[in-house]
Amino acid sequence: MRKVIILMDDSPEMHLITKKALETLDVNFISCKTEAELLAGVINNTRELALVLLDIYMPDKNGFVVIQNLKDRFPRRKFKIVFFTSIKEKKYILQGMSLKADGFIIKPFEVDEFRLKIMKLIDLKKT
Repeated sequence: MRKVIILMDDSPEMHLITKKALETLDVNFISCKTEAELLAGVINNTRELALVLLDIYMPDKNGFVVIQNLKDRFPRRKFKIVFFTSIKEKKYILQGMSLKADGFIIKPFEVDEFRLKIMKLIDLKKT
């Protein structure tokens, strides 16, 4: 069973870049732009879901609200939630840590480093 990674980001370019970066990994990639799409993706992929990549600044709801909603709605979740953002300011990183995010990936990213981080986060072996 392939692990699932869901990206919630409002940038169509970031969806394409991320999908391309992950295509060499044995994962299914789902992209969404709203919290409603994200929740549907989580519900429909509960067993296989390994990771949610979450942008902080979104037009619908910011990532800090969304992570709290995910944690409230799925208290026994097995998937990880990582902020996927261009924000480098310490106060936002601290806020994300206080919400118990499983990590931060800063955009733009270097593709090989990104793949290695993802593999480590979801315990994916190199093929």
